Amino acid sequence: MAETQTSAASPAMASSSGLNGQKPRNRQRGPPLHQIYTLPAPIRTFPLPTFYPNNPLSLFHVAYAWLSQIISPPPAQPAVVHEGTWSEETASVHVTNEASVTALWQQGFYGKGSLSRSEPNWLKREQVRRGLEEAHVSEIQTVQRREERLRAKWERARLEQEYIRKMREAEAQLAEQDRSGSQSPLVASPVGPMEILALPNSAADLSASSQANASIVDTLTSSVPQVPGQVIPGLHKLKEHKSVRFSPEITSTTFKVSDPPSPSQSPVNGEEVDKGTANGDVDKVFSNGSARSVAIVNKEHLQLMPEEALWLTFGLGALVVNDPASGRRLSTQELLTLFRQHYYFPPRTGPDDPELQPDDDFLVHYAVYHHFRSLGWVPRGGIKFGVDWLLYTRGPVFDHAQFGLVVIPSYSDPWWRESGKKGPQKSWYWLHSVIRVLSQVFKSLVFVYVDVPPPPLFDQSLQRGFAEALKLYKVREVMVKRWSSNRNR
Repeated sequence: MAETQTSAASPAMASSSGLNGQKPRNRQRGPPLHQIYTLPAPIRTFPLPTFYPNNPLSLFHVAYAWLSQIISPPPAQPAVVHEGTWSEETASVHVTNEASVTALWQQGFYGKGSLSRSEPNWLKREQVRRGLEEAHVSEIQTVQRREERLRAKWERARLEQEYIRKMREAEAQLAEQDRSGSQSPLVASPVGPMEILALPNSAADLSASSQANASIVDTLTSSVPQVPGQVIPGLHKLKEHKSVRFSPEITSTTFKVSDPPSPSQSPVNGEEVDKGTANGDVDKVFSNGSARSVAIVNKEHLQLMPEEALWLTFGLGALVVNDPASGRRLSTQELLTLFRQHYYFPPRTGPDDPELQPDDDFLVHYAVYHHFRSLGWVPRGGIKFGVDWLLYTRGPVFDHAQFGLVVIPSYSDPWWRESGKKGPQKSWYWLHSVIRVLSQVFKSLVFVYVDVPPPPLFDQSLQRGFAEALKLYKVREVMVKRWSSNRNR
């Protein structure tokens, strides 16, 4: 997921921007974020106005809005139902329609781009990379900031190495002069008559000798450059990467990590494909010099996690999932069984595999996802920080996640105790490592305990519907903070 952090410019960043002598280009920004992400969900609501007891006129406003909705009812929601396809290879739901991809991301931050870190913006990023559009892309800015920080570190390391080299040269010259006897030692015990006669006879002679030695030191150290800013310890030990010189045929084509798999670069039927546009099918240059412009094909789709797909299907009714083989629309019960089977690795689809239980990882995680989505939070996958979920207040484009969730099933029902079922056991080392990681990114750790119902009660409720079975799961949150001896006295 792509998070944008705003901070003050550091000295390293300032020094790196001054190395190139170029001012950064001001890219054109689009409309404000609150206009793009107006709807927090892919459905619209029509609430009545607020009634103020100290203002009797507000009652007429409420009555007018209520009568208006009675006479002319608003359209049924969801007005648009998106379509997705189940993918067994990735254990996720793929949405390929560009309008649905944009709507699901802008109306709740669902899924991630298959060729992007979080927001599906590969097409926009490709257009900016080729100079076809001037726009603000978070991934490109992240790469630029990393390159600027790397250049700043190398520059400071070079200045530090230069400083150390000059100082060593100055010390070597002073040592050579001391050995050659060109200057009188200031602190030396006389061992003979000549040494006694060479001692200063008065304070004036002593000060003159000190000034002469100081002038020699100033002359030797005047050429030493001053390192701007604070010197990073150990930074001078960095070594540049080994450069390898390839043949012109290999260096003629450059690929990036973000590029999708590209077709063959070999000429076909005497036609030469432009090297800079091979991955996007934009321009094709022929041997006679003529050019043809072709629109960029968007090769990215939206990937929905099983929890997100079931929430959009069962909770909001804004998504339908089709079977990839037959194209048939899958029901909620079929989706539930499919997600529960493929949440295991390998999937439990065979007749000899163990039966599905109420404490399946998918059911426990979906109960947590459904709980926080119902409360207005935006849960996102938290594997990057070693947790199960990250909680955003509004979304990843507005602010950082405040909490990291670790889901723990709880077997508090007497049926589980009689069967000898115990919850997962975690070590203190694991706990300290998770808290350490989250504290470095200013997030709080929350343990989410999910009370799992017994299998007989769960099977009876599931026959009446998934909504009845979901009511049996109880969610409890416990926040954990890192204890520090110097801060928590």
